[in-house]
Amino acid sequence: MTLITEKIPIEEVFESLRCQREGLTLDDATNRLQIFGHNKLEEKKESKLLKFLGFMWNPWSWVMEAAALMAIVLANGDNKPLDWHDFVGIMVLLVINSTISFIEENNAGNAAAVLMANLTPKTKVLQRWAMG
Repeated sequence: MTLITEKIPIEEVFESLRCQREGLTLDDATNRLQIFGHNKLEEKKESKLLKFLGFMWNPWSWVMEAAALMAIVLANGDNKPLDWHDFVGIMVLLVINSTISFIEENNAGNAAAVLMANLTPKTKVLQRWAMG
């Protein structure tokens, strides 16, 4: 795989971006902020409970839930009392699986949030760096 690079003179870059080596003027910075907004991703707050329950709403979980129900329904033959052991065992496995998935997803989300916090964009305005 070959990488094609194009060398553009720095003055052309400044011209195409409509800025200068010294940075943006205060008016240009204010204008761009009004037009484009802040340079950051939108943060979405999710309910942790709904997120956890979401891990129980997928094909694998549906199979486990069906198996748990079948363990109760089919075990009640010949007027025997219900055998809850299989049902409880399957449900415990389902909750453990969902808990592990939730914890891993939560940790990944926390790591991404830390990275985003450390990558604060900056803009040079009037020869000084400002938070964008």
